[in-house]
Formats: sequence, structure tokens, C-alpha cells
Amino acid sequence: MRLPYLAIIFSFLAFAAVSRASNVSYSGSAVTTRYWDCCKPSCSWAGKAHFSSPVQTCDVHDKPLSDFSAGTGCNGGTAYSCTNQSPWAVNDTFSYGFAGVFIKDHVEDYWCCACYQLTFTSGAIKGKTMVLQAHNTAYDITSVNRFALGVPGGNTSTSDACAAEFNVPQSVFGTPGVGVNSRSDCDNLPDAMKASCYWRFDWFLDTDDPTVDFQRVQCPAALTNITGCRRDDEHDFDSTSAAPKLLPLSSTATAILAIILSTSLLL
Repeated sequence: MRLPYLAIIFSFLAFAAVSRASNVSYSGSAVTTRYWDCCKPSCSWAGKAHFSSPVQTCDVHDKPLSDFSAGTGCNGGTAYSCTNQSPWAVNDTFSYGFAGVFIKDHVEDYWCCACYQLTFTSGAIKGKTMVLQAHNTAYDITSVNRFALGVPGGNTSTSDACAAEFNVPQSVFGTPGVGVNSRSDCDNLPDAMKASCYWRFDWFLDTDDPTVDFQRVQCPAALTNITGCRRDDEHDFDSTSAAPKLLPLSSTATAILAIILSTSLLL
């Protein structure tokens, strides 16, 4: 009489494992853009996701703030983006960086502080890869998956937050929606922004909106040491694959399994 119950148990375990692994997608295709507006990143607010702490912000002197409730410098507040949350090249084909992210059919608790490997699929940088952390949200375009790469001098806005943060004319950051026009224009940026502005032309080859294939990966310390943000589900991923590890059963599933087991033993 116990064989049917054993079959039920094995079927339940198989269903639970498959359903938990297939609830969400961790990879896909996306477009990329550039931005740098000096505003407090959206993932810097408490409660945006299940993480160790929000993304680090900085004051007008580019020094870390401890008050995560501080308002954004784009609206008269005291919190700004930290300049070290910008890209750098590891070699000719691989870089680290940060981005504002939007993934269709999800909201920002899905991506805030998550890390993604991007493989560029178009333009002059086709074949190059980046690993970046989502420090912001790109809600201004919601029709496609998008990674807005945080690149000083790569784009700007009309908020004038960069001018307020660094006490320089907003014009040094380039044209709204475009950024600076040439590598030499990077020389006019604040010193802390110059290297990543050069990156746009030296590694990124000033490529406009290249497409990518993306997959979620475990965040490297090189990124989390900068933002101070690590998601609670980090250990569900490894550093080379977007596939989640086999997750433990939920408490509800465990309780149901216990009932099935106890019932089978009585028969």
C-alpha cells in the first residue's frame, strides 16, 4: 500500500523543484543606453529589495553618506551618486560597471543590487563583455529590457545635479541626452570622473546603444565593495551561470511533504 504514496512523494518533489526553478527568467536580450545625472540612485532607498543595505550615496564632496533617507540632489536634497560607481576596464574585452536596469514584467525589487553579465551583440564592441551591478532603475523606457550604463560624460539631464555636486557649470558634462562629444571633452570633467569618461571612448569605443545578451550572475566583491549592497538571494547564483541553484523547499512545501510521509507510514 505504500508504493502509491512513494510515487506521490517523488512526484511532489519533482514538481516543487521544477516550479521553483522556472518561476522567473534570469537571462534574455536587451538594449543599452548611457546616463550620468548625479542623482541619488533609486536602489539607494531602503526597502527597494531584500538586500544587506541600500546602494551607497555620497555628499557634495563625493564622500559616503550614512543617512539612506537623505533626499536626492536632483530635487534639492543632499544625496548624490558616488563617482566610483562608474565603469573600468579589466582588459581589452572585459569591464566592470554599474547601471540603471529595467526588465519587463518585473519591478525594481527584482533587479536592485543584482549583478548581470552582458555580452554585447552589436556595434564596434560586439563580443566584449561586462559584469555590472544594478544600482539604479531605468523606468523612463519600459517597452524593452534595458541597461542604462552609468558613464560620467556619457549622458546628462536638465536637473543640474552634477553642477550642484561639483560646483562647475552644467555644460562641462555635455549636451542633455548625449553627454560630451569627444574624448578631449572628458578633460573638462571633475578629476574623479575623467577615467570613466575616457573609458567610453577607449574601451566602449563610443558605441551608441549596442544590444546585449544578459544573464544574472553572483555579484563579485569588486562591485559590492563599492555599493555596499548585496542581495539576500545572491547564493542562488554562481559567478558564471544565470541558472539558479536548486533552492530549498518552502516552509509550506516542507509541511505538505511531512504530512504525506507521516500518512504513508501509518498505512
